Amino acid sequence: MNKIKLSVSAFLILAATSLFANSALAHWTLDAENSNISYGTIKNDMIGESNSFKTISGTIDDNGHISIDIALATVDTQLELRDTRMRDIVFKIAENANAKLTGDMNLQAHNDQEVGTSRVIEATIALELVGEKIELDVMLLVTRLAENKVMVTPHGVIFVDADDYELAPAIETLRELAGLDTIATVVPMSFYLTFTN
Repeated sequence: MNKIKLSVSAFLILAATSLFANSALAHWTLDAENSNISYGTIKNDMIGESNSFKTISGTIDDNGHISIDIALATVDTQLELRDTRMRDIVFKIAENANAKLTGDMNLQAHNDQEVGTSRVIEATIALELVGEKIELDVMLLVTRLAENKVMVTPHGVIFVDADDYELAPAIETLRELAGLDTIATVVPMSFYLTFTN
């Protein structure tokens, strides 16, 4: 879950950096078909699995405010039983339909970035998940694909700690149900986010 959160925060930040197209004041929309947020889980200290979300959406408004929604019910762990447990036990989707990433970026700071070039930036975003809202400091790689299109990816590995969102007990419940020795509560996250305007 933390992974997901991390993933979500990361891609929100990415979106923010994309604001540098032609005009400093431009509305950007996440191109969900060309974007992905995923996270890894490690169980029994040696088995790694990749998970993702099928539905994400977001925008960066004219003032540089980033808002990204992740539909938690669309978590895809490659196993239906695991999906159900994540939805009901960890995310508790009946009360928490979405994870949300928000933040603000200086749009004018990227006006001079040329098509085909990349830039590493620092950003702080707030990730809201299962009722907890926490700020994250991240490093992102922003690549300008066209005058009206940018892609944001993590610069390095991003890790999320379930304890920050009080999810350790839920993960322990998952471990018991699955009959595992361990499930890591700190997870790596990956993403690529494409924005257009």
